[in-house]
Amino acid sequence: MAGTMKGLCLNESQKLELREFPIPEPKKGYVRVKVKRAGICATDIGYWKHGSDRLQLPVILGHEASGDVEKLGEGVTKVKEGDRVIVMTTYEVCGECHFCKIDATNLCIKRRGIGSKENGGFADYVVVPETSCIKMPDSMTYDEGAMVEVLACGIHAVAEQAPVTLDSVTLVVGPGPIGVLASLAAQACGSKVILAGLTQDVPRMNVAKSLGINTIVNLQEEDLGKVVSDMTNGYGADFVVEASGSYPGVRTALDMVAKKGTLCQMGVNHGTGEVDWSIILNKELHIIGSLSQKPTAWIKAKNMISEGKIDVNPLISDVMALKDYEEAFGKAANVTGFKVLFDLEK
Repeated sequence: MAGTMKGLCLNESQKLELREFPIPEPKKGYVRVKVKRAGICATDIGYWKHGSDRLQLPVILGHEASGDVEKLGEGVTKVKEGDRVIVMTTYEVCGECHFCKIDATNLCIKRRGIGSKENGGFADYVVVPETSCIKMPDSMTYDEGAMVEVLACGIHAVAEQAPVTLDSVTLVVGPGPIGVLASLAAQACGSKVILAGLTQDVPRMNVAKSLGINTIVNLQEEDLGKVVSDMTNGYGADFVVEASGSYPGVRTALDMVAKKGTLCQMGVNHGTGEVDWSIILNKELHIIGSLSQKPTAWIKAKNMISEGKIDVNPLISDVMALKDYEEAFGKAANVTGFKVLFDLEK
């Protein structure tokens, strides 16, 4: 299929640019997907504003995508042309390292992801291995399909990495899309959830409340310490998920977590910041990271959405055309939108 397509890339100067790219051809074991929806992630905003050693520029951004399988490479058997699919973020793993052998492909030492080292979903087409395609249930919309990655990150953090336990108290710091979905996932695991944010986050926290998160705290107007203490008999939160990607958020997490509690860092921090390591020592804390997600979390997320256990639709504030990328990134970066999706057919 000759021709070109539009793709929103981070160019050689780390600037957003809508550029013409050749329509990619799938190699052996890979498929070409006609992208229908693709979401702007905080990671995309971080790449744009701060850069990253993960990037190989120029690259088409976007790693939260859904669409239709449009062309098969040689030897593809798991999907067929016309299949509606969720696109996982992995473009390539080695399959041989220690992490691949324990199914922690997100940590593969040679991993290449779409939207960072390989062209991603902010384009008419994206090429991925057939193993990175999850068939969408007939009942699932393309909007919901593009949200599976976001929920998968939350599930990986609270159900696979922490993992939170029944009747525990979990504090989530940062009510962005991933923080809200991590809250819902923790609640689905049987934990009592507190979601904390700032005044600017009130509209997002109101959405979280409408979805069933009952304890919401505005850090600038309420005493989070008192709320946590009252819910835990003064011990502190059993689990704290830091989802803001800010160093004040990390410090709040350390203050609020109970002795022998678990702090799960899933927010992406930029630059360096100071934390009081003596808190980790004195509380005998368990500190764990949660990087993106694994295929197991994707399947759980797909099932939870398709079965109606978690409704992601209220988080989608805007569905915009790719040509309006400046406005779209502005909404996502300045918290005037919640989850912003691109409709690649607009």
